[in-house]
Amino acid sequence: MTTITARSLISRAVVSVTDGEKVGTLSGLHLDLDQRVVTGLLMGGDGGIFNRVKASFIPFAQIRAIGPQAITIEDKSGIVVAEGAPYDTAATLDSVKKRVVSAAGEVVGDGDDVAFDDTTGALTALLLTPKGGFLGVGATTNTIPIASVVGFGRDVITVAGESTVAGS
Repeated sequence: MTTITARSLISRAVVSVTDGEKVGTLSGLHLDLDQRVVTGLLMGGDGGIFNRVKASFIPFAQIRAIGPQAITIEDKSGIVVAEGAPYDTAATLDSVKKRVVSAAGEVVGDGDDVAFDDTTGALTALLLTPKGGFLGVGATTNTIPIASVVGFGRDVITVAGESTVAGS
């Protein structure tokens, strides 16, 4: 078991082991914030005027390994076009970019990323937007254990208490 941040995977190659082919580049993740798990990976479809390619979805169960340079899947058969329900309504990394407020009513920071277990897809932590430093160098990233997150709401993310925040 290794804990990985979701943003660190963006732009990583996705390779089919059976076909020996690069099938795409990771553009995002689908999350089930109620169950606190990564449900799948997204490739392509990242918009732009000239990009008419629809996003493709790979269920988390299809992942063979998440390596330092590539994510491997068994084969291409599990890849589907991410169009319509449930893909349009699924949470993504943008869903955690909200103000984080403690149950005591104090602003803790702003959500930025999630960490998850690479074998199960279970979310392990909410990462806050880095603070301080100069141009990102020396910045402190605070993390909140996922068990301390009370809820992922429409407007804010609520956490049990400010004491749950740890710097890294």
